[in-house]
Amino acid sequence: MSTELEDDLSRVLGRAAEGAPQAPTGFPGRIAARSRRRRTRTRTLVAAVAVVVVAGGLGVTLRGADEARPAQTRSPDPVEQVWPDAVWKIPRQLPNLPGFRPLIFIDDRTVLLWTPKSDGRADAIHAYDLGTGRTRKIADIPSAKWEYSSYFAVGAGRIVWQMIDKNDHTRFWSVPVSGGKPAAIDTGGPVRARSEKLAVAGDRVAFSLVDGGVFTFPLRGGSVTPVAGAERHHILRWPWVATPSDYRQDRESSFRELLNAETGQASNAVVRPGERYVRCGVTTCVGMRPDDTRFYRLRDGSRERDLPGSPVLGLGDDRFLAADPPGASGGQVLLDLATGKQGDLGLRPSGKGRMTGVEPNILDGGLVSYQLKDQYMIIDLARIR
Repeated sequence: MSTELEDDLSRVLGRAAEGAPQAPTGFPGRIAARSRRRRTRTRTLVAAVAVVVVAGGLGVTLRGADEARPAQTRSPDPVEQVWPDAVWKIPRQLPNLPGFRPLIFIDDRTVLLWTPKSDGRADAIHAYDLGTGRTRKIADIPSAKWEYSSYFAVGAGRIVWQMIDKNDHTRFWSVPVSGGKPAAIDTGGPVRARSEKLAVAGDRVAFSLVDGGVFTFPLRGGSVTPVAGAERHHILRWPWVATPSDYRQDRESSFRELLNAETGQASNAVVRPGERYVRCGVTTCVGMRPDDTRFYRLRDGSRERDLPGSPVLGLGDDRFLAADPPGASGGQVLLDLATGKQGDLGLRPSGKGRMTGVEPNILDGGLVSYQLKDQYMIIDLARIR
């Protein structure tokens, strides 16, 4: 990967960050974890290897990982050796926490953990210190029957999440990062639609709906206000919102139209005739050309590069993807498209031809986690330089 592309990415990412609200110290760009979605998405992209998509600990097993692979020519170093300042390993079972999932970073050394009830709904949230290995309980998650929690965000010293009921009505809750009793945020009644993603923007909470539309309300409670010009949009990385959505089941592009919800700045990504499965982030896009080769480029169409091997079309922090390129050691690698560096994720096919894989998704931001034997691997994309 040329240094020119790295320079261009730094330039474009720098511009994209202008105007974004300041999060707590050490937490820029990390308000992310894949929300638990009840709506399924069909992806017809054919890859040489079937994988399990895992982000924030969620996954679905697919078959086919024992298909023919290209001849192996070299073995990348493990991710923890390539990026030692950005990778941690934590036990899959902790004292008093036999089951949990890592969700988001509370700060640059603390991970928010989610523990389930017997029926799979959220039971409580905990803070895990990556330096000391200590865990503290933050709060129990209150929920009524047929109500489940979805998407957690951090900002202004609080953790915010949404509760969605069987009628797809959404309510919002929060608790101090230091811990305490959760409180419902009074927005004058539930939002009568399903929210999909949250972000804490200063003293306000921003959210977008599954069917499109971006709104904000005061963190301490108050009226829900629509964001002008974002009636069809979805949050990418606040204040950037985009449309069409990521739920498309055809070959149309996702997140092509970009809008800064704070300044009104708007732009459209370049999509050329015949291109399919184009998915765009704030600064970059990935997709497939008419000849089935895959590409990566800036939103304005410049600095286009080929994607190696058989990547899953997810792009974390506008520059990271998981791929199974020629020369890999038999499993996925995490590839930094800005620098060309890659690290072996340690995942291998099972004897039954199944493999767990990782997708650093456009919507997921800085935290990637996955299970590897008796540990969770935690990767902080924001710490990779």
